Amino acid sequence: MATQWEVFFLSHCRHTKPTPKSKLAVIAYINPSPYGFLINSSINRFVRNRPYLLPCEALIPVAQHSTFLKQDSYLDCRDAFPFHVSELTQYRGFLSKDAQKAVLEAVDNCPVLETIHKQRILS
Repeated sequence: MATQWEVFFLSHCRHTKPTPKSKLAVIAYINPSPYGFLINSSINRFVRNRPYLLPCEALIPVAQHSTFLKQDSYLDCRDAFPFHVSELTQYRGFLSKDAQKAVLEAVDNCPVLETIHKQRILS
């Protein structure tokens, strides 16, 4: 069973649009079921063009996560996605305490993340 702050590789992530692609996901909470965020190698153009969304991005530094990252990356906290336990089989590591703190700050400051997700992550 996955635990909070674990990182998993998803070879065909169903939450990517327009087609499934490989992604790393961080589990943000597990009750009542696993939910998490996707890791991106950079902040996407949509977010960069909307400064009010920048607080939703949490830096995940490669220096603390070199076992699964090749470069500094960003956790996009605008949307929490549900994951089936069967999707969470390719464990890659665990977020550092500093990265966990950055994610909690991004979750707290993100103006578009649904309240139910904020409550479950921040409690």
